Amino acid sequence: MEFKEVSKLSPFYKEQVRLLWNREYPHVIEQKSIEDFNQYLESLKNKNHLLVIENNRVLGWCCDFIREDECWFAMILDKEIQGKGIGRRLIEKLKKRHKKLNGWVVIGESYLKENKETYKSPIGFYKKLGFTVFEKEKLDSSILNAVKIQLKS
Repeated sequence: MEFKEVSKLSPFYKEQVRLLWNREYPHVIEQKSIEDFNQYLESLKNKNHLLVIENNRVLGWCCDFIREDECWFAMILDKEIQGKGIGRRLIEKLKKRHKKLNGWVVIGESYLKENKETYKSPIGFYKKLGFTVFEKEKLDSSILNAVKIQLKS
């Protein structure tokens, strides 16, 4: 398994990440087309991508970026590599570059993934890593219930 850091995703990796997003995130936030995903990525400032690659396939993606003068991140792991310490390693890499990390994490078990399986909230994972959960700071979205998380080092 290879960890690869890039500031810009190649078209091949971009499509791989989009497909990973659609497989592992709740279906309600699906990236229907590469144009949709490009639009999302274009909205992020100063982005840096960490890819987890095996056999030329992206199995993990972590992206840190600047929003409102703070560092934020997004992370997705394919279900076949979850629970193997890879998410922890990605967060450790981010912590080396940033004193504070912010993110949104989906709460609840009411969302389905693309394959109709229930999306399991990673909130427990982030709590184990020492993230603070801000229950009252919710994502302003009518389709997704998420709360802000933050890690200070």
